[in-house]
Amino acid sequence: MLTSTNNISSRKAITEQVQRKLNEILESSDLIKFVALVTMDGFTIASGMKDNVNINPKWLGALIVSSIKNLELNLRKALSEANLSELVISLGQDLLIVKSIGKLALIMIVDKSLDMNVIMYEIEEGLNDLSTDLGLEKK
Repeated sequence: MLTSTNNISSRKAITEQVQRKLNEILESSDLIKFVALVTMDGFTIASGMKDNVNINPKWLGALIVSSIKNLELNLRKALSEANLSELVISLGQDLLIVKSIGKLALIMIVDKSLDMNVIMYEIEEGLNDLSTDLGLEKK
């Protein structure tokens, strides 16, 4: 029974740590409107959004991961060596950005005026940090 309690406590601590990091990302710019960390099997670990954004993070995370897997499978059929790790979708004045590393994917909705090179670098660095903090290895 003690082990189960310790596991729950450690999962709660990790989730709180991830939520803090996602909040830092969200608060770093008014141009970042939504951020979520999901596993590559579609489970939303944590998310955050600005007040004026109405998104269901659990559905969005599952939909994006499912879409990435299907698109990657179809690309592999056509191109044989395809590996989809980044996806950018235009949403009017915003961009939906998905970056996957190993078992995690970071989903963000940002204003198009953000510098894409900077934001993609920051996303990759953040995912590397989160993967390390959560004890997940890249595949």
